[in-house]
Amino acid sequence: MVWINGAFGSGKTTTARLLADAVPGSVLVDPEEVGSLLRPVLQPVAPVRDFQQWGAWRELVAATLNSVVRELPEDGPRLVVVPQTISSDVYWSQIVSALDPGCRVTAVALQVSVDEHRRRVTGDTEEPGALRWRLGGFEQFRSASWITTTFTCIETSDLGPAEVADAVRELLSDDIG
Repeated sequence: MVWINGAFGSGKTTTARLLADAVPGSVLVDPEEVGSLLRPVLQPVAPVRDFQQWGAWRELVAATLNSVVRELPEDGPRLVVVPQTISSDVYWSQIVSALDPGCRVTAVALQVSVDEHRRRVTGDTEEPGALRWRLGGFEQFRSASWITTTFTCIETSDLGPAEVADAVRELLSDDIG
């Protein structure tokens, strides 16, 4: 499994899609979908600013990842690609500790300069409504110093999407052949 962390709008999902397309037999699991499932159920009764605050989200993400890994065929490549911003070391620890013991996680964080981040998120045509959220969460992600010791960081400010995906794939080369 490769978990691609990074500030909102840093290119995680694009990188994940390119990586999943490049590695036969890989699957992409987006934890945002778990948040989308929980939002209409929990937000009316337990409102939060970010669905990651719900313990249910963290539990379901780990359970989903475990289940997906178990469903993958034993023969052939087995790579689960997970694009999700995690700024809280407590949340990260809860998710990782709930994964099955045999599940190896390569933790990668995409780093981007302030100026390049602003350029990317203001130019986004897929989710222009997410601009404020992405700009607002940037500093929180950058100030989470635990990320640089827990994740392998890739500076992406001067890289295009394919180059970022290649850099992540290189980190996984021993695992995916």
